[in-house]
Amino acid sequence: MKRNYSKFSIMIKNAFLLLLGLFASSLAAYAQSTVRGKVTDNTQGAAPGVSVQVKGTTKGVVTSGDGTYSIDVPANGTTLIFSLVGFATQEVVIGGRAVVDVEMQQSTKSLDEVMVVAYGTAKKGTYTGAASVIKQNDIKDVPSTSFQNALIGRAAGVQVTTASGQAGATPAIRIRGVGSMNASNEPLYVIDGVPVVAGDQGNLSGSYIGSNNVMNTINPADIETITILKDAAASSLYGSRAANGVVLITTKKGKRGKPSVHLASSIGFTPSWATDNYESAGPQEQTNMLYRIFHDYRTSAGQTEVQANTYALTQLNTKFNRHGYKFATTGTALNENVIITGMTDGLVNREGTYYNWDDAYFGTGIYQTNDLSVSGGDQNTTYYTSLNYTKDQNRIKINKFDRISGRANITQKVGKYFEFATNVAIARNSQEGFN
Repeated sequence: MKRNYSKFSIMIKNAFLLLLGLFASSLAAYAQSTVRGKVTDNTQGAAPGVSVQVKGTTKGVVTSGDGTYSIDVPANGTTLIFSLVGFATQEVVIGGRAVVDVEMQQSTKSLDEVMVVAYGTAKKGTYTGAASVIKQNDIKDVPSTSFQNALIGRAAGVQVTTASGQAGATPAIRIRGVGSMNASNEPLYVIDGVPVVAGDQGNLSGSYIGSNNVMNTINPADIETITILKDAAASSLYGSRAANGVVLITTKKGKRGKPSVHLASSIGFTPSWATDNYESAGPQEQTNMLYRIFHDYRTSAGQTEVQANTYALTQLNTKFNRHGYKFATTGTALNENVIITGMTDGLVNREGTYYNWDDAYFGTGIYQTNDLSVSGGDQNTTYYTSLNYTKDQNRIKINKFDRISGRANITQKVGKYFEFATNVAIARNSQEGFN
């Protein structure tokens, strides 16, 4: 009996130890610790509404209005997952800490997939219409007074041609070819949702052949995106005005965060040697050419060479005597060499000297642009303001363009469901050129 009792005792002891081990394991499984912290983002500080979850479990909480949270983490929980729409998801290892603070970073990936269309916004992957999107990074380094010049080669099916060398001249945009022989082929421009009429602002009663288009008032640095709509479905909202396509321009808006100041300035030069591709004729060659033109004009009308010679010399002397020159020939033929002599007129003796017309007409071309912008805001108000000065001085001295422009885009939330937005742009253009 004593021996059997010992065996029974050992069995009870083993069973007790087994139960004790199972109980300890269950306590370890249910043991948990509390982790607290604050979640912020890189724009506005506290980040409310952030989902905090223990990786591998269903336990989770949401940050409060000031960005703080408190979560019970099981003993087998080692990592917290922080996620919020518009921000990059982060996984943070607890590492035995009782306080875990996290800064969320905005994710631009989702923003890149969104594009503006005629009837709202759509994700680029799900949009089935014909549209091209040009972003600020694509045009910011193009030295141009007009954003239209920056579109060259940026969108398929869009032709951008410049027919004038006038400083500040706007090019012609043709979307999928020419749609009419005698009507306008210009696309419809929509700026921040408002259709605008593109065209000349004035041309000195028709004597000035340059084009000071209203699109020149837009500072390219203020543009966030340009969307070119090329299909009928996308442009149907604007009716017949959109028959030649639609160019949607979205200007920059303020973002929540501390005030951000951006200052950019660039300058470019076009010296004389950059465009001197040929040798210009001297005063003697030019005078002989003018003589032949006047001479031929009369002989072609049936006059004699003597009459033509008299007429040609009269024209030259009438036009250039005032500058101190006189002209003569030894004969009366068409190919006579004109003798140029200076006149001692009491002011200056110009014998053997000629005026340098190249210096009178041409100089060093200068292009410069200066941009200053301030943006920022909080949860209720965002703002973007800018000031720009642009000058384009061509190699030809009487060929320049000046622009001073300013913009203020302000957005104000009114309650939970309403938002008031104001976009104001002011610009002054000055253009000078030959008729």
